[in-house]
Amino acid sequence: MNAGASKGCALVLLRRTEEGAALLEENRQRSIANGYLAILAATDGILGVCQVLQGNIALGIHIIEEAIVRREKEGYRTVADWYRGFLAEVYLQVIAGEERLPFRVLLRNLPILLKVTVTAPSRIRALIAHVLENPHIDPAGHYKGRAEMILGLLYKVKKKRVPALEHLSEAKRILSQFGQTPVLARVEAALAELGQ
Repeated sequence: MNAGASKGCALVLLRRTEEGAALLEENRQRSIANGYLAILAATDGILGVCQVLQGNIALGIHIIEEAIVRREKEGYRTVADWYRGFLAEVYLQVIAGEERLPFRVLLRNLPILLKVTVTAPSRIRALIAHVLENPHIDPAGHYKGRAEMILGLLYKVKKKRVPALEHLSEAKRILSQFGQTPVLARVEAALAELGQ
């Protein structure tokens, strides 16, 4: 069941959303039937990301927000904070505007896109502040590095060079210890765009 959930999550994040969503749903149903409910914590946030990637942005955000509340009620703060990172990345992608949406998808999502455009900077900072307050997060670990990256990318999008460089440099310092990974490559590309 863990392998099936991991494969479904990976497929969604590789943007093979139809295939990933089908595998996740099948895996979730089997897990619920067998009473293996821990798997839901691994997949709930990704189901929201899947909806966003499929062009259902408001629904995806709603699913992630509900998953955060559910994990908090269960006392599973680290997973709730993992989801907060997903939500912050969704907001960041919306305000960065790096992806062209098909006109129908844009039109259908216009209300949520406008709302996110206005509220995203403060929401991202609040989400990441919550993550960084988690005592279970290693101050030299991946989650801290990812949080610094998200803040750095936010400031880069908002054209605030000094805090962008500060957070991205800290992210690079932390993430470099794990070798050349896609997240480190993302940080290095952002720093290069800022002339560093």
